[in-house]
This record gives sequence, C-alpha cells and structure tokens, in this order.
Amino acid sequence: IIPLVLAVFALVFLWLGIAKYGFWDQYKGPMPGFIPTVISVALFACSVLGFIISFKEKDPSWPIENWYVVVSGVAIIAATYLIGLLPSLAIYVLVWLKLYEKCTWKTTLIVFAVVAAIVVGAFVLWLGVPFPKGNLYNLIMH
Repeated sequence: IIPLVLAVFALVFLWLGIAKYGFWDQYKGPMPGFIPTVISVALFACSVLGFIISFKEKDPSWPIENWYVVVSGVAIIAATYLIGLLPSLAIYVLVWLKLYEKCTWKTTLIVFAVVAAIVVGAFVLWLGVPFPKGNLYNLIMH
C-alpha cells in the first residue's frame, strides 16, 4: 500500500511541478517546479520498483527495537515544543548513549560534551542558527 500511496503523491507533485510552477523556461532556465518535478520522478520510479519488489517479500515483522528511533523522534519533537530543540537533543544523546548503547558514564559525558561543543560552536555561535526555544523558555522570558 505504501508504494502505491507514494506513487500517487509523486504524480501529484509531478503535475504541480510542471503545470502550476513550470519546469523550464527557454531563456531563464529552471523554473520553481524544476526540483519538485525531478524529485517526484525519482519518487515515482522508486515507488513502482518498491511495489514490484513487495511481491517477493515475506510478511514483515515489527520487533520493538525497530520503533526506538521513531518513538525517540516523536519524543524529541514533543519535547522541543516544551523545552526547546537543543535541550531536547541533549537529553536524547544522554539517554540514548546510557540506556540503549550501554556506555559508561565517562564515555557518555565525553561524547555529550563533544557533540554539544560542535552543535553550539558551529550552529549557534558561528552560523547563528535560531533554534526553537520552547514554550517553557517563552513563558519564563516573556
């Protein structure tokens, strides 16, 4: 079912890219619909291939370990609204390394410090990326 839904999704964006936004102008070159059209063609091809291959697969199994990344992603998004993106990611790195990877506290804290230094140094200080602060920050500061 998923490959078929993605194929329809790809066809919608193919139509939008060509009919609504324009694909190519003879004098200006690529139009706003160029990238969506190219990506939708690739998505459609992959969807058709996925649909064909799906007939050769066994019934899927859904072990709980496969859901860890999905659940943690949802938790990061939910926590971002509450406490902000950077604290959410910091908590995620600490919890993942300690509970899932079973790292020692020394290793966990060293990796956490390096990741935090890279993120804050590169994105916050150097590039000035405005990360979401969260509702708790907004409540306290305003």
